[in-house]
Amino acid sequence: MSRQPPDLQQQAKAFAGELTATLNGTVTDGIRLSVTMDASGRAVIGYRLSKDDLHGRAIDLTLGRSPAQLRLRLHHTLVLDESGQHLTTDKSTYTLVAADSDSAILTYDYVRKPPNPYPEAHLHIDGKASGLQHMLDECDRPKSRPADLHLPVGGRRFRPSLEDLIEFCVLERLVEARDGWRIALDASRDRFHTQQLRAAVRRNPGQAAELLRSEGWAVAAPSDP
Repeated sequence: MSRQPPDLQQQAKAFAGELTATLNGTVTDGIRLSVTMDASGRAVIGYRLSKDDLHGRAIDLTLGRSPAQLRLRLHHTLVLDESGQHLTTDKSTYTLVAADSDSAILTYDYVRKPPNPYPEAHLHIDGKASGLQHMLDECDRPKSRPADLHLPVGGRRFRPSLEDLIEFCVLERLVEARDGWRIALDASRDRFHTQQLRAAVRRNPGQAAELLRSEGWAVAAPSDP
């Protein structure tokens, strides 16, 4: 019996459910992320998406009916990897915005295949940053702003995750966290790290096998298909 190809939309919905559970287990109350397919056949995850609006809305980072001080714009574009089996992020954006003005504060961006020489995973800092602005002026870039900079943050495999941004907001006392938030956050982060490890092994099976053998594991060569 031939193996059925995986369903991108169903895998994306499962991932959206994991992200939803992480948010509601830490700094939000009852939000639900949704999945919409775009014109290119990619799955898009966001908040209050529709076929006519693939950007959606920012999420209030608050519990219950307390007024939000911060909001989160979350956007994932997902595809299947080169093997056509595994869910892969093509692009993701996490932006913290001020609730009173909707102005961006900082943004974690990831682009799997960037159309420019900038790193795949990078950080943008919005607003005033006098030190960075002075550096740009001194380096003969007077028309550039700190928000124009692409600060590298770990590359494809070790990039920051949603969990890192949530942890930052909680530890710096920028948002109120739910009781038990650390348990929910650690479980979600472990899941993300496991997914990244599996992806790294799939792309570097020889190195993974060599390391396991050096640690005393018996690793057999793959059989012919």
